[in-house]
Amino acid sequence: MQTPPSGEDSLPFWRPSEDVLPAGVWFGMTTRLGGRSRGPYATFNVSLGVGDDAEAVRGNREALRAALGYPGPTPPLLSQVHGAVLVAPAEAGTEADGFVVRSGDPWVAVSAADCAPVAIVSADGRHGALLHSGWRGARACIAARAVERLAAEGAERSTLHAAVGPCIHACCFPVGADVAVGFDPSLRRPHPSGQEAVDLPGAIRRGLLDAGVPDARIHLARECTSCAADRFYSHRRDKGLTGRHWAFLRLS
Repeated sequence: MQTPPSGEDSLPFWRPSEDVLPAGVWFGMTTRLGGRSRGPYATFNVSLGVGDDAEAVRGNREALRAALGYPGPTPPLLSQVHGAVLVAPAEAGTEADGFVVRSGDPWVAVSAADCAPVAIVSADGRHGALLHSGWRGARACIAARAVERLAAEGAERSTLHAAVGPCIHACCFPVGADVAVGFDPSLRRPHPSGQEAVDLPGAIRRGLLDAGVPDARIHLARECTSCAADRFYSHRRDKGLTGRHWAFLRLS
């Protein structure tokens, strides 16, 4: 059974059920609830780069630090570029969209507001990856690259577990023809706008399957960030004027 960090219950995180990932693994994402931000950023925005009041953001970040117990004002973060580069926690701050971690490494986090946070963890909980994957990352096969990295470190592909967190779903994700054509027809859906929509979690799942992760070990969150305006920020829904979530991974 997972042991929650001290203070975790004080914030309303989204987390998968305990049977999705191995024991001792903490994967979760903030919601927009329980914070100090106001207006379009209400209430738990963690980004200092979207126009929110800086003091409110710092207060939200401090509440996160107190809840999860990582040292310093923030966990290791990335300069996200919607690509498929993966780095170790020691390389935090570089241009990348995923961390590869080992048991005992510090908390790591990625930022999201429609793109999917993805955790991939070995059955023994010793190796893992935390990804930020939008449509560009999915098309660039970031999930498959993470599986390759974990396999190179000795994790058996068929025993990996994967969880895809809340993100935008096809119901709210019409795209231009230039984007749609980059995805298999089985991952495209008709949309009332007249455009085709992309099944982002389905595309990430396809990448994991192609890399050798069994379907039974892949969990897709049901929540669409664009639909659930009461719980999640959405860059698409709010036309860019919105907050950001952090998704975290730690292997104990």
